[in-house]
Amino acid sequence: MPSKFLNLARKSYGVRLVAWYFVIFVVSSLSVSIISYVFLSSSLRDNRKAIQTKLQELVSLGQRSGVGAIQRAADAQTASRRTAFFVRILDRENQLVFLNHPKLWTKFDAASVVNQPVEGAWQYITAKGDGDVLEVTSAKLGSDYLLQLGRPIEDRTEILEDYRDTILAVTIPMMLIALLGGAVFAFHSVRPIRSLIQTTQSIIETGKMDVRVPETGSGELDELTKLFNRMLARIEGLIKGMREALDNVAHDLRTPLTRLRGSAEVSLQGERSPQQYREALADCVEESDRILTLLNSLMDISEAETGTMRLHLEAVSISKLLQEIVDLYQYVGEGKDISIVVDCVKDLQIVADQNRIRQVLGNLIDNAVKYTPPQGRVTVRAQREKEGIILSVKDTGVGIPSEEIPHIWNRLHRGDKSRSQPGLGLGLSLVKAIVNAHKGHTEVQSAPGEGSIFRITLPLSPSAK
Repeated sequence: MPSKFLNLARKSYGVRLVAWYFVIFVVSSLSVSIISYVFLSSSLRDNRKAIQTKLQELVSLGQRSGVGAIQRAADAQTASRRTAFFVRILDRENQLVFLNHPKLWTKFDAASVVNQPVEGAWQYITAKGDGDVLEVTSAKLGSDYLLQLGRPIEDRTEILEDYRDTILAVTIPMMLIALLGGAVFAFHSVRPIRSLIQTTQSIIETGKMDVRVPETGSGELDELTKLFNRMLARIEGLIKGMREALDNVAHDLRTPLTRLRGSAEVSLQGERSPQQYREALADCVEESDRILTLLNSLMDISEAETGTMRLHLEAVSISKLLQEIVDLYQYVGEGKDISIVVDCVKDLQIVADQNRIRQVLGNLIDNAVKYTPPQGRVTVRAQREKEGIILSVKDTGVGIPSEEIPHIWNRLHRGDKSRSQPGLGLGLSLVKAIVNAHKGHTEVQSAPGEGSIFRITLPLSPSAK
């Protein structure tokens, strides 16, 4: 059980976050405490600067006014109860001339100071009781005297002990507070991650893509949550579209496959003439072509949407291409009493895949003719603008309801008015996919009973964008 808990703790991002936070806090606190302790200890021990300054002052005083002036200055300092220095004057034979020995120094054994000091040397005398240290140095006072001056490192041990106690008294509660604060901080920090995990587990267990991660409204992890929710929405939409597409494909494939099977079964029933067999095979080929067209269109759309469609780029004369396509559909238009007009300037060229652009224009003109009533008009226009070449197909047909316009580019979408017309519902999807592959864009303007205008914009060259 303990090993299982330890393994879980090691894998938990929150536990590791608390551990790292606590370790960094402890290391930082200990580092600051140790550095400050060393600095304080060094400052308490480094008493020499004050002693040297006072020594130089007394030496100057003795040189100006004699040894008596030093004695008076030392006595005045003792009487004023200011911080006292240990002052001792020896003659040439190291005999004591003056000793300023206030009660403060009784704990130090002044006699232990060597009677033959070396000028400029430092001596340390430790008190017997509390371990305080007296620091002493000396200097020549003329040619006949030696001046010794000392000062204690006052209560060094007590100060350091009090400091250590204070550090311990403050650090331990702060560590506990840091541990608690780190836990609270980690809990709030990893809450979006826990929500992501729970949502992901719910999707895996139920297969439902409509769940979303709660958003907190702040922080980088919340941005991740928003992106995750957007990804779920996109995946949900794609799955929904795939299901609809599969349903539509299955529905659209059922009819030609049923006809193909029916033609084959009829031809196998009894003896038939060679002509009847040919007609049955022709029907099978026609239905097979219909199936292949459907599958090829779906593959073209998928390639274009995934960016894998290969474009054979070349210089394309738009005016010539338009005239070829319009000439092809003129026969269909005449059969329905529909006039098809071309409005295009000469020598209008772009770099594109000619066969793909032919598919685009063919689908748009085919739709325009298909949904335009007799005595209608279809106008195909090409013009050059700053952003590139604009191709438009305008008809005087039945129009498109506003609620259907956002969906007309979807695969296998067929509006209510188009269900009576033959088709696979892939024409406009293929148009949009090819135009996007050429780095262009599509738009449509339409209203019921007023006709439609399909407009596509293509750059002069796909590589120019």
